[in-house]
Amino acid sequence: MEPTAQHMPPCNHFSAPKWDEAKPRELTQYFKELEYLFRDCSITDHTQMKEYVARYVMYDTAETWTGLPEFVATTIPIGNQVATAISYKNWKEAVICLYPGVEESTRYTVNELHQLVQDNFDLSAYTLGTFSTYYREFQKISWWLLQHGKIHANKEQHLFQQGIPTLLWAKIARRLEILKPTHHPEDPYDVKDVYKAGNWHLKGTDTSVGIPRIKGILPVPTQPQVANNTVLTDSYIKKEDVMITAS
Repeated sequence: MEPTAQHMPPCNHFSAPKWDEAKPRELTQYFKELEYLFRDCSITDHTQMKEYVARYVMYDTAETWTGLPEFVATTIPIGNQVATAISYKNWKEAVICLYPGVEESTRYTVNELHQLVQDNFDLSAYTLGTFSTYYREFQKISWWLLQHGKIHANKEQHLFQQGIPTLLWAKIARRLEILKPTHHPEDPYDVKDVYKAGNWHLKGTDTSVGIPRIKGILPVPTQPQVANNTVLTDSYIKKEDVMITAS
């Protein structure tokens, strides 16, 4: 028995690809989901692919996308020019250009990383949850910048440390000095080592993440609690002295 042919889902069906226009950075993921479906459904006609992409978005958005010159199958010949085909890829690139910051080459900026660092440093209350969120957001942006040659590893390490509130950083630095006695004092610590040391000091505090950050905006946790119901502020960071017995 031959396998049943796959079909594209109807518009508004629960399995249909979706794109939230309030989150333009997810546009490339929307295209990827559709392209998986095109392969599964053996759709190779460029005009049909364009029509499906426009089918699952809001009416006004679809009207804008289909109004692009690249949506038509061929160019309009002028004079002695010969009409040339306009591919799905050409049209996709034109659509993405409508939304600044969506292009792969401009996904993140150094200024966004600096803003994230500043926002995190300015938090008046700090927990394991906020620290973990800071680490994830920082890694997401900094790794992209590193891969595209926008920053160097030394710069990344310095920036991560700069985003940690002063009293917590003093605790982290003390622990790292004991764990890594041969580390040169003028060199920044590896981001992962700093994160592990921060987690050690924040054990017992609230682990909830809160509202996800968008474009470097950090959520300020409401009344974060430690195990004994004490609110953790910049003046209260895990108070136990670091005691490590050299093996």
